[in-house]
Amino acid sequence: MPYVNIENGIQYYYEDRGEGTPIVFVHGWGMNRMVWERQAIDLCDKYRVITVDCRGCGNSSKPAHGYKISELADDLHQFMQELNLENAVLVGWSAGGSIVMDYVTRYGGRFVKKAVSVGGAVPRYTSAKGFELGFPQEAVEQTLAAMRVNRPALIRNIADGCFHQDVGQPMKDWFFNNFMEQSWFTEKTMEDLGKIDLRNRLRDITIPVAFFHGLHDGVVPLQLSEYSAREIAGAKLVVFENSSHAPFIEEIDRFNEELVSFIES
Repeated sequence: MPYVNIENGIQYYYEDRGEGTPIVFVHGWGMNRMVWERQAIDLCDKYRVITVDCRGCGNSSKPAHGYKISELADDLHQFMQELNLENAVLVGWSAGGSIVMDYVTRYGGRFVKKAVSVGGAVPRYTSAKGFELGFPQEAVEQTLAAMRVNRPALIRNIADGCFHQDVGQPMKDWFFNNFMEQSWFTEKTMEDLGKIDLRNRLRDITIPVAFFHGLHDGVVPLQLSEYSAREIAGAKLVVFENSSHAPFIEEIDRFNEELVSFIES
């Protein structure tokens, strides 16, 4: 299986398909590369599609440290360097959107030519003085507390909340099972989502970026992507009217079409 050694024995798992412009897909909190399977299947005939398992998830190593958004972005940067990826497109979902945008604001366009945040917790997940669009900090603390009391019940609520349409119980169960495979240490990423703030860095982004978001998203408010798109010159906002937090599953065809359109624009 393909791994990159990113830090003193920490193994970073990825799958690499196709040829052409590299598209690197970064999953959300506690998930894994499998959420992008329809994109990998549908796009690998035209592009080089790379799906990764972040630290603590999927087949990657599950150490006790390194779960802040900035640290996960550093993992991604080392991975990009190891594969000598140039002019890549980064696509990040949910917390993966935070990882991608943190990466772009710190590492610029040396390896990346475009970036997409999908239902991303950008610029910040929680409300703050002068910024009332996120969730209260107490909501993150309550989520963490609930996870420590009854992790399966909390994960079930998150998994079911990713969908607006009736995708069926098997899909919800598949999401739940993927979530449950994460390391317990990934709760540190959830903690960091309550702290990270990219507001002062958004306007430093100079590469083309897009924000994809489900209209009915109850996991990450649509208003966050609307705000971020306004703050970045030339940024594109795409709203998926029939989706919640996972438009790449609820509206597969349109999602893939919008992604290709952005890449080719």
